[in-house]
Amino acid sequence: MKLKILGNNGPYPAPGGACSGYLLESDGGDTRVLIDCGTGVLANLMAADALDGLDAVLLSHLHYDHMSDMLPMQYALQFRPRPRPLPVYAPATPEPVRALLKCPCFDLWPAEDIVIGEMKVAFSPARHPVETNAIRVECDGARFAFTGDSNRDPLVELFCEGADLLLADCGLSGADHTPAAPHYSAELCGRLARDTHAKRLLLTHFNPKYDPADLLAEARTAFPAAEIAELGAEYYI
Repeated sequence: MKLKILGNNGPYPAPGGACSGYLLESDGGDTRVLIDCGTGVLANLMAADALDGLDAVLLSHLHYDHMSDMLPMQYALQFRPRPRPLPVYAPATPEPVRALLKCPCFDLWPAEDIVIGEMKVAFSPARHPVETNAIRVECDGARFAFTGDSNRDPLVELFCEGADLLLADCGLSGADHTPAAPHYSAELCGRLARDTHAKRLLLTHFNPKYDPADLLAEARTAFPAAEIAELGAEYYI
């Protein structure tokens, strides 16, 4: 599989940046899914000429920094009609936010395990103030795991076990982290990758108040091969 980073900030974009958005494509290019669609992601999706070829959108949760660009996407799809509505897999709550996705352009589904083209997709609950899922995709003999927004959670750890590439929520520094926080710290992302035997770790969901290089250094204390999910970069899984 190939992963393209369309947004790596949260909960708001840095200057010239974008919030969470990740384009995952099978080796043959026959299956493409968008994971999350936060502020600024639609423009980057269009720049990648990938909107028309999407097979589905997977939303980890319905906080705006993970789904807000689904709203103008409705307009884009009105001007670029598809043969069938775009399948969107999303949590059931918060209900008022999910209701914004009910439109003729989207075929709205619950976040349940599904096969999409060549990809086997699974969801598992994560720790966050709203209903949130970690997401795992298996395709082309490889396993991709995304924590979504979460804090330490045995379920997430089991779910991410053995990932060829782990994309982890690096929302907080160690100094700002607490056991009740809604995000992992950078150091905990490293520990998660180490403890789940991940082959590769990408850090994402950077709060613009931090220097990503500082967070990377924290993560590398537990997982020396940790990397930053660079905006616009592509990674082979």
